[in-house]
Amino acid sequence: MADFLGKLKGKINKGISTVNIKSKELIEKQKIKLQLSELEAGKKNILLELGKLAYLMIEASDTASQITIDEAPKSTKSRELKPDKWEQAVLNALASICDGKLDSILFENTDKEFKITAKALSAEVQKSIPKSEQKGQNLQWLGRVLGKFGIATRKFSKRINRERETVYEFDKQKTLSTLNLVKGSKGNAGKSSKTGKKDQSTVYREQMIAKSNEIAKLDTKITKLEERLSQIGT
Repeated sequence: MADFLGKLKGKINKGISTVNIKSKELIEKQKIKLQLSELEAGKKNILLELGKLAYLMIEASDTASQITIDEAPKSTKSRELKPDKWEQAVLNALASICDGKLDSILFENTDKEFKITAKALSAEVQKSIPKSEQKGQNLQWLGRVLGKFGIATRKFSKRINRERETVYEFDKQKTLSTLNLVKGSKGNAGKSSKTGKKDQSTVYREQMIAKSNEIAKLDTKITKLEERLSQIGT
């Protein structure tokens, strides 16, 4: 009887050990599969970004010479973009932002775009306008100037510090292209459009290389995890 109970106990212990091992393997597999899922999702997002960068780089390269040609004659569009000295103050402020000199006043800043409140942009513009000449350069006037030159890509209202404020969103490439058409804008915007476009194309190329390196690192991690997954339970 004692011998039977001993054998039974051994079988039970062995069964429990087997279950524990299988449970640990199952948990480990689930962890690896979750990591693989996250890495694959990250890789997919980077591939989408890479595709967008490729398009922007090609667009910047292909349109560089055309913009230079368009600048030679004084087209109707160029005449429409001729600013007065107060409007020039707005364009100069935007040029400084594109040069990276006014990051502290931005509401949001990314590689492709920046957002700024109407109040912050207006305050910056007012700094370059003598007080004796500050006549009606309010937020409504600022909106009309941005509309005239077609620079801001989007305008929306947002509650900031418990106050409802107007926020303007600017596409950096579009802003630089527009500023390049306006004589007198300072900073990088004062360079020729051809040069600006080439510089922008180079930036996109560098970003594409960086994204490609990220994908290579993700592929290495994915390969290692797949190897670990295949080895569990063998």
